[in-house]
Amino acid sequence: MNDLLKFITCGSVDDGKSTLIGHLLYDAKLIYADQEEALLLDSKVGSRGGAIDYSLLLDGLLAEREQGITIDVAYRYFTTDNRSFICADTPGHEEYTRNMACGASFADLAVILVDATQGVLTQTRRHARICALMGIRYFVFAINKMDLVDYSEARFKEIQAQIEALQQELHLHDVKLIPVSATEGDNVTKKSSAMAWYDGPTLLDYLEQVDVSAVHEEGFYMPVQRVCRPNHEFRGFQGQIESGSIAVGDTITSQPSGEQAEVKKILVADHEAESAFKGQPVTIQLNREVDVSRGCVLEKGSHVRQAANFKAEILWMDDVP
Repeated sequence: MNDLLKFITCGSVDDGKSTLIGHLLYDAKLIYADQEEALLLDSKVGSRGGAIDYSLLLDGLLAEREQGITIDVAYRYFTTDNRSFICADTPGHEEYTRNMACGASFADLAVILVDATQGVLTQTRRHARICALMGIRYFVFAINKMDLVDYSEARFKEIQAQIEALQQELHLHDVKLIPVSATEGDNVTKKSSAMAWYDGPTLLDYLEQVDVSAVHEEGFYMPVQRVCRPNHEFRGFQGQIESGSIAVGDTITSQPSGEQAEVKKILVADHEAESAFKGQPVTIQLNREVDVSRGCVLEKGSHVRQAANFKAEILWMDDVP
């Protein structure tokens, strides 16, 4: 099981994404004392009548706080006793969908918020489709604001039927539904006594346990994003390892030329390493001159080959076709 989970939160405007993640960080004691003091002070002048406004933990830009919306993707790094997380809190506004798509490109799992009073909206469907297009296979639909529908099981089941239809339509691989209240904290980190009819995990429990490593590709491969030449003596190939692992001394093949060479040196960040694995950004130096440029793929046992044609789904981000 991965010890790091990269996930994204998305959904329509005002679904409570920032509030949910803020509450999760606050409840799990994952914020610093000065952040907590600032949060309590900021909340006193906010819109919740002095009650804690958890969204302020994430909406960092002044413009976001003034307008009460998320504009940019806010990345939060946190660790519990069971797992490390990187969370991308993304904007719900339609005009910032590009920013949301950018956040989705890095994630293994998507937490999509659905407002219990509204149900599945166009923007919910759009975000689910974008996440699926970006290769996300694991989805949590957090049915939020359950407090506003009197914690109704019947309402939860109505939305569940809408999401099941969406899962069929978009062929979503793995879907989990959790009823929550982001402002009150129900089922965020603690089980809710108000929803005794729900016997599943809390959001944090689920995120700590879910195994997203089921997708397994054969061999090692790394698309080359940049050729690094600080001087005439060094030529390194930089990129993120997309599958498998690599070690100094391994023989790798450059595609599409088919030339082979040995790995002479591996740099992870600014230090040398004997090996590197999937998800790590690396610089690889080879033991001989090989024809490699941006867009080539370094591989070992992956059967990655150049194709003459391919099928693609294109995400068009404009009103004009």
